[in-house]
Amino acid sequence: MNTNKILTTGLGLLIALTGALGVTACSSDNGAGTATQSSQAAASVDVAEDLENARLTVLEALEDDDWAQVMLASDVDAPTVKYGLLVMPYTYSEATSRVQGTIEIDGGDFTIEADSAETGKTWQIDQDGNITEVTE
Repeated sequence: MNTNKILTTGLGLLIALTGALGVTACSSDNGAGTATQSSQAAASVDVAEDLENARLTVLEALEDDDWAQVMLASDVDAPTVKYGLLVMPYTYSEATSRVQGTIEIDGGDFTIEADSAETGKTWQIDQDGNITEVTE
């Protein structure tokens, strides 16, 4: 009788442990899979590097002050204040046909749009580096 009780208890604990490990593994896989899919999606966007450089430029501008707008411009050599907004030097590659020039900042949140020269698709990046296609 004691042997059956011990085997039953052991089997019950084994099943409970296996279930707990399975739930933990599944929840871990979901996060990793999402991150992998996001980076694969970003890698397939031909303007991703230009968007990331624009995002870093805006973040650099926000390090010193809380601006409501930041302008990205290729005709300045250093950060300049014009018309009450900070103008940051920025140029994009041939993969991009357009990058949004004036970026609106709302409590640290912003998005920047860029058009692909090859596909004509518009992509945007947010302050956290998430790249998504802009659909109308």
